Amino acid sequence: MSDINSLSPNELSIAATAIAIAIAEGRTADEVNVLGNFIIAVGSILTTIAAQEASLENINKASKENKKGK
Repeated sequence: MSDINSLSPNELSIAATAIAIAIAEGRTADEVNVLGNFIIAVGSILTTIAAQEASLENINKASKENKKGK
């Protein structure tokens, strides 16, 4: 994933647009709708996982800092 992380915001947007167009080409509106909703669901789950990981890291960090302060 380091390649995606090195893209500028504009480059990443262009890449996403190109991928979306390539996926949609030759598909019906219903097929594109199903695929789009599936991709949205995957993205939502990924952001939920990332948010929970960040939350747990913050809790662990705060717990370690509290133990040092005592």
